[in-house]
Amino acid sequence: MKNVLFGLIAIVVFVFNANAQEKSDVNQKADFKSASLITTYEKEITEYKFLSLIELNEEADQIIQEFDFSNSQNTKQNSCEITIEIKVEVSIGVARANVSGLITTSCIEAADATKRLKAMLLVAAMS
Repeated sequence: MKNVLFGLIAIVVFVFNANAQEKSDVNQKADFKSASLITTYEKEITEYKFLSLIELNEEADQIIQEFDFSNSQNTKQNSCEITIEIKVEVSIGVARANVSGLITTSCIEAADATKRLKAMLLVAAMS
């Protein structure tokens, strides 16, 4: 009888302990807030802002493809360089995080380098 009583008490104690320790969701999803694409070419700085992930995906590639380096002296000397920075702001719960990347590349490689940089930053920011 004593063993049955202690057994029931032990079961009740463990059941209440198990219910009190609920699992919390540690993996929270990152939500896109904004992004910007900053280009520096021949001491001219241009910043493009994006308020949605769709805008960033559609418009960033188009912006880079539309760069015209034909009137540059550096293009004729094959030393044309452009600096591209992409900043992505995301929120995770109530916290906000900024992820950014910067590359300096030749004008010829600018479009491909920007696409790779954008892809890497989005993976890093959204995971």
